[in-house]
Amino acid sequence: MISYPPFYDKGSPMLTQNRQFQWYHVPSYIYPLVPAMAATLLKTEGFDVIWNDAIAEKWDEERFLQNFISEKPEIIAMETKTPVVKSHWKLINKLKAINPECKFVLMGDHVTTLPKESMEKCAVDYVITGGNYDSSLLGIAKFLRDTTLLPKGIWYRKNSAINNTDGFDLNL
Repeated sequence: MISYPPFYDKGSPMLTQNRQFQWYHVPSYIYPLVPAMAATLLKTEGFDVIWNDAIAEKWDEERFLQNFISEKPEIIAMETKTPVVKSHWKLINKLKAINPECKFVLMGDHVTTLPKESMEKCAVDYVITGGNYDSSLLGIAKFLRDTTLLPKGIWYRKNSAINNTDGFDLNL
C-alpha cells in the first residue's frame, strides 16, 4: 500500500509536491508522480498494489483505520515532510499496534536528512533516503519477497538494531 494518511491541521497538507510543504486552506491536489511510478513498478513486478490517498479522498482518521484493518497490507509506504513527520510517527506506532506484521516505510525530504531520527522515534521498519522512492520501494519489496539485497540508501531494523545500506545512489 502506498498511502497519504489524513492529516488536517491548518488546512489540507501538500505532501505530494516536490517543493516546500504548505497547508492549503482550499484543498488542492497535485498528483504524486514518483510514488505513482513506484506503484507501477511494483505492479509490473507482480506485487498487489493499493493506492490510498486519504487526503484527496477527504477521509477522516476512522475511515483510514478501517481501511487499513480491512486491507491488511504487508507493506505501507508513506511520504512525509518536516511539518507532519511527528504525526506520521504517531500513526505508524498506532498502526503497528494493530498489525505488527505490516512493514512500514517512510520516504521524503525530512527522513532523507534525518533517517535515524525516525528509526528512533517510531516503529518504522524502513526509511528510504534520496529521491528514488520508486526504485527503492521496489527494492524493499523484492528484499522481503525474494530475499535480494536492499538497495543503497535504506535504513532498516535487524534484530532491533538500526542499520543502513550506506548513502543513496545518485546514478540510477
